[in-house]
Amino acid sequence: MAVLRPLVITESMRKSIIIHNFIYHILLISDDVVDYLSEVTLTKNQEEFFGDMIAEASRGTKYDFIDPEHGNLSTSCKSILIDQSNNNFVSESEKIAFDFKAKHDKRMADGIVVVTTFSMIVNTERKRFIALLKLDYQSVLRQIRDKTDPKKVSFQEISDSLVEDKSAIQKRAIIDVSDTFDWNVIAVERTKSTAQQDTDTAIGEHYQQFLNVKLKESNSAITRKVITHTKLWAAKQEGLISSDIKSRVINYLEANDERSINLDDIRDLVCETPNTQRSLSLKDSFNTYMDEVNLSGTEFTSKSNSIPKKERKFTMKTNKNVTIAWEGEMEKAGIVKKTSGNTVTITITANKIDVID
Repeated sequence: MAVLRPLVITESMRKSIIIHNFIYHILLISDDVVDYLSEVTLTKNQEEFFGDMIAEASRGTKYDFIDPEHGNLSTSCKSILIDQSNNNFVSESEKIAFDFKAKHDKRMADGIVVVTTFSMIVNTERKRFIALLKLDYQSVLRQIRDKTDPKKVSFQEISDSLVEDKSAIQKRAIIDVSDTFDWNVIAVERTKSTAQQDTDTAIGEHYQQFLNVKLKESNSAITRKVITHTKLWAAKQEGLISSDIKSRVINYLEANDERSINLDDIRDLVCETPNTQRSLSLKDSFNTYMDEVNLSGTEFTSKSNSIPKKERKFTMKTNKNVTIAWEGEMEKAGIVKKTSGNTVTITITANKIDVID
């Protein structure tokens, strides 16, 4: 019987992380070429620090390679891990740094790209992986060049200075080119919020092109994708309030947490009306839209914990600078909105009103 590949990196796996090879190369926007290094020496404390950074990266968004056989990054990572003698580690890391610079635009901050091999214990076996870190090139990175060979460097007090400013670590990725995990890449980008995790905007366009990845369709990712696209579909339908449809879907997913859901269940929920013909028309429209976004017929396990709190809140603002915020369906929240010509009338019914300074 085949062993199921794990989807999640557990805490025990994180605690077993050991760094084997470590190098970085310097990227300066003003320079057309990468400043390649041949050797970087780390102290024990510094190894522990970067081990912690790799462990934090394991909590990011999961991706699959688009072209694992021919993509630049995937082939370089395979070349590194296949060669047990590590003779090509530095040369392949140079290719990765070159491609990183080539795939990013001039808005990228000066910095360094760290390439490291590390191992973790997975299913009782120690397995090897690649980790990438992009760090802003700041004064916190105090490096000492070897006097006889400037391509060799060591760090001075990096563990102390970087712990005080972890925000210097801009991008992180863990790469599995074997079949150990049920994903190829876990990636994190500093500028992205937690609410964007497991979505198409979890990392930026340039970073995604460099990694050559597509979002892993985990149950959490699909749960959030269904909410987003159902709302987008509803916004195009006359007579439907998109916020109400979104709220209805969220309530349904929460009520069926950890249960198997088919997209047809969502369709029947949001398209049901007292008018049979209208319901059929909405279902046809829903099916067509979901075909276009490759969600039709999708079956997944509802993951209510993956729905950010902010998804449950709705706001609207008038041209008089009045903002109204609520949760759930508008009518149940006591809000009625009517449009007549160019005038919108909003009626709010409540038993009590609190003034918020």
